[in-house]
Amino acid sequence: METKKQIVINRNGYALDATVAVTYMDDELREELHMKLAPCSEREFFTAYEQAHEQKFGEMWELSKANPVW
Repeated sequence: METKKQIVINRNGYALDATVAVTYMDDELREELHMKLAPCSEREFFTAYEQAHEQKFGEMWELSKANPVW
């Protein structure tokens, strides 16, 4: 059975496959957020990760950019 892709939109309007985006997340930060937010939607988690990444690392996450390079 084929599963439907979960698409999330980053803060700059770029559409990303949510499952693929997770593989580009910092493992420690992703797990920390998962413990705080679960259960939540893919969109809520993605937005929270964008903000947390910027706070932790002091820069915009690559997948948050208008034209992310992956």
